[in-house]
Amino acid sequence: MKLRVRLQKRTARLELPEPEPTLEDLRARLCQTLLPAWGYSSNTEFAITLNNKDSLSGNQEPLASFGIVSGDLICLRLEDANATSTLPSPSSSTSTICLNQCNTTEDERHNGHVEDCQIQHDEKMQMAGRAAGSRPEFDSEMVSDVPDLQESGGSYPLEPMLCSEATDGQVPHSLETLYHSAECGNANDALIVLINLLMMETGYVPQGTEAKSVSMPEKWRNGGVYKLQYTHPLCENGSAALTCVPLGDFIVVNAMLKISNDIKSVKRLQLLPTSFVCFQDSANVTGVYKDLQKLSRLFKDQLVYPLLAAARQALNLPDVFGLVVLPLELKLRILRLLDVRSLLSVSAVCRDLYTASNDQLLWRFVYLRDFRDPVSRLRDTDWKELYKKKLKQKKEALSYGDA
Repeated sequence: MKLRVRLQKRTARLELPEPEPTLEDLRARLCQTLLPAWGYSSNTEFAITLNNKDSLSGNQEPLASFGIVSGDLICLRLEDANATSTLPSPSSSTSTICLNQCNTTEDERHNGHVEDCQIQHDEKMQMAGRAAGSRPEFDSEMVSDVPDLQESGGSYPLEPMLCSEATDGQVPHSLETLYHSAECGNANDALIVLINLLMMETGYVPQGTEAKSVSMPEKWRNGGVYKLQYTHPLCENGSAALTCVPLGDFIVVNAMLKISNDIKSVKRLQLLPTSFVCFQDSANVTGVYKDLQKLSRLFKDQLVYPLLAAARQALNLPDVFGLVVLPLELKLRILRLLDVRSLLSVSAVCRDLYTASNDQLLWRFVYLRDFRDPVSRLRDTDWKELYKKKLKQKKEALSYGDA
């Protein structure tokens, strides 16, 4: 298992040779290799975290039980406030620590690793560009400064990008944008807005709107009945329709497939709006919605994924595998772990990944992560374009300082 480990402003790569390493194995390797390499005593007390806040406990538990997989980032927090390193604190420090000892120095290993990564990156960019028939939107010189920006001090807001990650008192930025544009008049309206977002999170493309991520489709509510239509990139010859009918205190959601001229009912789900919407203070979006995680799991498991499976079966489409077939919400979780250069490489692979990697909320997350810009922005901000402008300003400022 290969992990990335971060302590304050330093980041290193650590390889664990055990087939199923435990938390105790990780702690022992950190004490033996990484802490001394960073100028700390091997007896320095530290906590292992995933978010730099909550400490992991249970030394005998395998790392997999904490959801840790190869490539994950592990954060260390010093328990002793007086513990200091004998090495100067860098603005950014990235190294590779291998447990198999060799005769080369650490600097030689690091320099060789950087050169290999750069060569591999250039080759991947060329191949990806040929495969997609397009060129990256950032030039290589422009993104060369991004790693230093990512390692800068401070913190950035870890807003929930998806409904499945939101806790009470929080709403995804996408839901806030949709809610304001919809001008909801009651709890039923607010619930339908949320349902539309859940469909988009799983890759469905709403019909009847040009700006699918910032506004509701045209004529989505008519006479108390809500109608939404979608297509899906994995089922291009079919479409899906949701008809949501209020019945007493409930809303009944009927999901139907349209394959050629054949329409058939696939799934029916009954929801209680008051379980997920509190419309007393309609101006405060964070107070309107609750239990987003529960509804996300319920709605997707019982309606959205069966609907997608039924569509592919009706179209006689084979099973597909890999990154492309993952729901959009999982693609976004993966893509936001990448640096900008890797994100641009992924965008050049195919049309589906290009669409996912250009998601505005993804670029909002990347922008806040890399620049820690606290300035408030409009809801319809083009975050990718803003990232490019900010990066250009940083580069010009550095060039001016060198001069």
